[in-house]
Amino acid sequence: MAPVKPKKAAPRAVANTVSIPSPTAGLNSKDPLAKMDEQFAVTLENWFPTPTSVDIRNGMSAHVTGLGAITETLAEYNNTTTKKIFAGAGTAYYDVTSAGAVGGSVISGLTNVRHQHINMSNSGGHFLMMVNGADKLRGYDGTNWWVDGDGAHDISGLNTNTAIHINTFKRRVWLVEKNSMSAWYLPTDAISGAAVEYDLGPIFKLGGSLNCMVNWTLNASTGIDDYAAFISTNGEVALYQGTDPASATTWALVGTFRIGVPIGRRCCVKVGADVVILTTDGAIPLSKALLTDKSQKQVAVTDKIDSLFSGDADLYKDNYGWQPILYPDGDKLIINVPKVAGVESYQYVMNTVHGAWCKFTGWNAYCFAVLDDTLYYGSDTKIYKADTGSSDDGSNITAVAQQAYSYFGKTGQLKRFTMCRPVFITNGELTPAIVVNVDFQQNRTTSPPAYSVGDTELWDDGYWDDFDWAADNQVYKKWIGVSALGYSAGIRLVTQSNDLTARWSSTDFIYERGGTF
Repeated sequence: MAPVKPKKAAPRAVANTVSIPSPTAGLNSKDPLAKMDEQFAVTLENWFPTPTSVDIRNGMSAHVTGLGAITETLAEYNNTTTKKIFAGAGTAYYDVTSAGAVGGSVISGLTNVRHQHINMSNSGGHFLMMVNGADKLRGYDGTNWWVDGDGAHDISGLNTNTAIHINTFKRRVWLVEKNSMSAWYLPTDAISGAAVEYDLGPIFKLGGSLNCMVNWTLNASTGIDDYAAFISTNGEVALYQGTDPASATTWALVGTFRIGVPIGRRCCVKVGADVVILTTDGAIPLSKALLTDKSQKQVAVTDKIDSLFSGDADLYKDNYGWQPILYPDGDKLIINVPKVAGVESYQYVMNTVHGAWCKFTGWNAYCFAVLDDTLYYGSDTKIYKADTGSSDDGSNITAVAQQAYSYFGKTGQLKRFTMCRPVFITNGELTPAIVVNVDFQQNRTTSPPAYSVGDTELWDDGYWDDFDWAADNQVYKKWIGVSALGYSAGIRLVTQSNDLTARWSSTDFIYERGGTF
């Protein structure tokens, strides 16, 4: 008989360790999940992406209380010596510059407080001017409030209770008349006097009415200059150059082009020399819209979150409270989305350093303002300071992230994930709930401490509690056991924190390779 050959032992599974960065490229709802770069995130809520880490967002704190109604306008007054902020709630305005309980109203008896406002300076001083399309123009000079028609600040030609938008351009105040194609302008450096009509009806071909006017700085072959952009409710833009609309030699139409339908009256924000406009096609920079067709939505700064933004625009575009605002001190471009008036709002937030997006929840804002490098928002009965501290007025901040899925360089190979280890820089005990989702699953949780769905491990079930925590920022990294089988994987991370800062730097995985199918 031939000798019996001993059976070969089955090869032992070899553990592979890989590390991927945290999703610093931000939120992505555009790319296919199977092709999405691992530095993006499918969900990124209350995590703020920076070029080097992903951080739990800053908090907010109550600034003024007792307003009695939803704040629908925050109007800043800012001259060389005086800085004030006024809140419009119900049918009145209040000085909310100082923290504490709100005082008496500075304006009352208004039809509404949905004003557009500007700051205007001339040799007589610095002025805040506001219109709402229902009441006469109101103004503030740093000491006193006035109303158009009081005998000292009269505007003729236009009944300012029909003015729905206000702007300054080349030392002139411009007023947009409600439900018309007419913009009216005052004399140079004037806050009152005879308003002259400028009819844009022959320019716009798609109908509708004039929605707003904004200034755009363009670096052309002739040098840097400001242009006046008039935007219709149907998404047409007329661009003008010059100083005196009454003179053909100093005022000229540069061109017209189309964008998406603008969302709300507060649809524009200056970002550097450019202007970003909220439209149903996304947040569009004027510089890109001028050179492309309306159908080219990829020019939008919201391109990577296009499906999320477009869905919200379809559902909520008629709700009051849409507003883009630039917050330079926080490196943030914020777009407020009013989902349910008086109940729920959230924000899409872009890091202006590298263009990465995320979503903020927990700030039920209906208007924003920046005064003296501080971000404020108006909510139901309160004004809040935002992007400050590390709790939401004493309450927890819940942060949720689902990182994009990675094949770890082995697209067609099955993998069994056994351990993972997020790496944080934090100043306290962070207790996240973690699940490793495979092959584009998105198992989720609503309460991090009770997170126990699927192949889930609570952080406290590992070795974290054996670690001595320090008060100063330190790197914390502990392996936890997981059990997941698939070709690709991405970590889902949920935290609740209060008075804690945390930066998520990377995540390590241990997996065993299986067969190729």
